[in-house]
Amino acid sequence: MDEMKKRWTERDRVTKCITKDGMFRAACIHNVTCVRTAQERHALEPLRALMLARGLTSASLMASFLKGEERIAIDMTGDGPVRRVFTEALQVGEVRGFAVLNSEPDPEAKSPLGNGLLKVQRVLYGKHEPITGIVELRRGDVTSDLSYYLTQSEQIPSTFVLDVEFDDKDIITQSAGLLIQAMPGARPEDIFRVYDTIDYLGRLTQFINDGYSAEDILRQVLPSEVEIMGTSPVDFFCRCSMDKFKGMLLTLGYEEIAGMEREGHTELVCQYCNNRYHLTEADFAELKMQLLVPRN
Repeated sequence: MDEMKKRWTERDRVTKCITKDGMFRAACIHNVTCVRTAQERHALEPLRALMLARGLTSASLMASFLKGEERIAIDMTGDGPVRRVFTEALQVGEVRGFAVLNSEPDPEAKSPLGNGLLKVQRVLYGKHEPITGIVELRRGDVTSDLSYYLTQSEQIPSTFVLDVEFDDKDIITQSAGLLIQAMPGARPEDIFRVYDTIDYLGRLTQFINDGYSAEDILRQVLPSEVEIMGTSPVDFFCRCSMDKFKGMLLTLGYEEIAGMEREGHTELVCQYCNNRYHLTEADFAELKMQLLVPRN
């Protein structure tokens, strides 16, 4: 029982709140297990591990303000050393993603992503199409780009703090994030006060290492009393499956499936979580049979 309680209390979580005067809402996350799992699954070197960790953290923070199984996807592409960072999170706490290196990065790129585009897509209840926004990357570091996107594109003054810590073997040992957004009616002087607090905050990972909880951090950085709106577990989780892969393969057609079998292409890899699935002779026979039926 004690071990179960320990696991529950140490589980990755995002905590959200609103100031009692209604001027700010915020979310804080401690998600070291989540981002370390992503690093291990994708076998990432430090640069991609850092960028993916920032992407996963920011997606979880933004998704915490959605409802149920609504989801948000953040897609950043650039000409720097990292070509693409994609993350997707659901309000229920699932998050997944990947990061890809650039085979021919711009040698003059001054940030991991360099110059490129940031696309944010929200899939919401009651909306037939996703809500999508696209802006040019501002700094190519995830943190600044998302703060800029929310403030300029969605007209919500926002600031992110995304912090990741590595050990001497380049393994992630700590991860935390913070998102603060001004609500309608917030005074400019209060917004700038929050920005000043963030500028002098220090490292979030150090707060976590010193024993601060996400709730403690929220109370520390916001300019007035806060009301905790909830706390939710967060996990690196992907809904991929063999059945879903088979469904996608059926869209290729009989000749493509037969060609895969002849050439021994039996391994299927999920780009989001790096799970691997292997097709057997029986799987190929089943797929070809399903594709032949409509012809008869």
